[in-house]
Amino acid sequence: MIHTARENLNRRWWRIAMLAALLVATAVTYIALKWERSWYLSINWTESLSHWAFIVDRNADPVIGDFIDFTPPPNAYYQNINFVKQIVAGPGDVVACQGRAFLIRDEIVAIAKTHSQGGDPLSLGPCGEVPEDHFFVLTPHKDSFDSRYGEIGYVARTSIRGVARPIL
Repeated sequence: MIHTARENLNRRWWRIAMLAALLVATAVTYIALKWERSWYLSINWTESLSHWAFIVDRNADPVIGDFIDFTPPPNAYYQNINFVKQIVAGPGDVVACQGRAFLIRDEIVAIAKTHSQGGDPLSLGPCGEVPEDHFFVLTPHKDSFDSRYGEIGYVARTSIRGVARPIL
């Protein structure tokens, strides 16, 4: 595919802007951690959410509807990266499964894929009552790697780094 000079220039500026955002995010996070601030900046590098920048409040108590920044369990797909996903069910809520569809309050909230983008089989996430101090998290994107898969499952409160407030 041949790109025009304008398209190449736009791509170059987009890369520069993303690099600048990464540098700013790194600096802000370093300052927040160094000064033991209760907040930091988190960047979502995937297309799973419509927002890509979040201010994360370490002291907020997460509730249904909140975005959270959390450390996923060890898995074959992502290492040394935190996720930002939205809480759709909390302790005591029931997540029902019908085939590969996940339902909350009788509404389909997600459908799990059978295989990853790389062709690896994906296991189904948990169904039933969400345990105490755990959350079921999703994003609306069809390729999102979230609680609908066993590799992520319910997110423990102890894995949550903070409530993520979208800013961009």
